Amino acid sequence: MSLSDWLDERTGHRALLDRWKGAPTKGGGSFAQVWGGVTALCLLVIVVTGILMMTAYQPSATTAWSSVHYIQTKLSLGWFIRGLHHNGAHFLVVLMVLHLVRTTVFAAYRKPRELTWLLGLALLGLTLAFVRTGYLLPWD
Repeated sequence: MSLSDWLDERTGHRALLDRWKGAPTKGGGSFAQVWGGVTALCLLVIVVTGILMMTAYQPSATTAWSSVHYIQTKLSLGWFIRGLHHNGAHFLVVLMVLHLVRTTVFAAYRKPRELTWLLGLALLGLTLAFVRTGYLLPWD
């Protein structure tokens, strides 16, 4: 018995995945429907790279710049991880705005999705706050 079989026996995740994979997309698939998933993927990249950078970053006014310099120049692939994180933050804001515009244009904020719309607006505000505070961390 494999780990997947053991997990399926207790959770039934295979049946759920099969049902989810077979579900048709309302209105068919289109390019306009990818923005939510791409935004979530970008957020995942930012979280993972943020955790990786957190291992070497020192959040103090006297050591912040030197720890960022260490990440950029000495840490293996640190420049790449920081670049992904930095550019991903900019890209995330653009993607969230595109998703917001798409939701507005297609009137996807109407009943029964009004709570999803409000949650999305709150997440946009929270993301903008995190992006703003993230710009201050290198202290440059």
